[in-house]
Amino acid sequence: MILRSFASNQPYTLVAVPATVLLAMLPMAWGNGLNPIIAGFPSDELFSGIYTSKFLLVVTTIVLILVGAVLSNLIFNKHEFYNIPVYVPAVMYAITAVTISSIQLSLPVLTANIFILAGLNKQLRVFRQTRVLAEYFECGFWFGMAAVFFPPYIALAGGLWITTLVTRAFHWREHLLPLVAFAIPFLYWMTWKYWNNDLNDIVLFRKVISFDVNTFFSELSWGQGLYLLVTVLVVVLALPRYIFLSDRASNKARSVKNVFLIMALAMLLSFVLGYFLVMKWILMTVVLPVTFIAGYWFTNYRYSLLAPLAFYAYCAAATIVVLEYYRLIP
Repeated sequence: MILRSFASNQPYTLVAVPATVLLAMLPMAWGNGLNPIIAGFPSDELFSGIYTSKFLLVVTTIVLILVGAVLSNLIFNKHEFYNIPVYVPAVMYAITAVTISSIQLSLPVLTANIFILAGLNKQLRVFRQTRVLAEYFECGFWFGMAAVFFPPYIALAGGLWITTLVTRAFHWREHLLPLVAFAIPFLYWMTWKYWNNDLNDIVLFRKVISFDVNTFFSELSWGQGLYLLVTVLVVVLALPRYIFLSDRASNKARSVKNVFLIMALAMLLSFVLGYFLVMKWILMTVVLPVTFIAGYWFTNYRYSLLAPLAFYAYCAAATIVVLEYYRLIP
């Protein structure tokens, strides 16, 4: 049983993650390539050279997905989302990112996700520590880096402030310092623009106003629509298990789940914020929330009859999207 292997302490199963990503994506470098969404963010200028090369775009995407999968799994195990090391989060990140990349690729989000994971690693270390200013500074800095690469992630600043308010007694330095650190990457970016005499191109959001109705979801194929529907159902079914922990759960486990739930809501807010700011739905922003929330449910599959069925339905829906991309099914 595939899910049982990834939900057990068997490190060799992690080999399946790069194998799956390479098998699904590497042929794209010689096929139709990927369809990147260019929203006019500052980082799109950084990736402009990559966008012009089909092979380089696919390879860069593969590398970013693999790094994100490994980091998400390390954070899941390091901060005791589950009581033994498991490898479901890496699988979920890889499957979700590969599938959404074949629908709509966003290199800024994939890069920003790595910075978010670095920030989460620092944020989750503050449990019951007396001195946490260094952790909060680094956490705010990494979240700020994520927002520089993908500006709708500016909602992470609100999520960081709320988690500090919920999990810690009030200390004004712990609220002020992360916000200052969050702003530092933007200060570096503005300084770079000033140094290169490019202050005219300092706009974060470029919204194209049109009288046309946004038809993104209506233009999806039946397989892509099915995948998005299954993803929503999986997250909805996983939320009760994620929110309402068992009575035997430790205080640290509760704190970890609460922190990430708030940050996941901030990421979903960024998904909506991206539409209102640039008039584009950017699907890649849901990768991390799906990875941790659904991944936690699938890891606890022994306590749910629906979890294994939902996992295989999710994998089947993702496979259909990839097969549609290669035109192996109508």
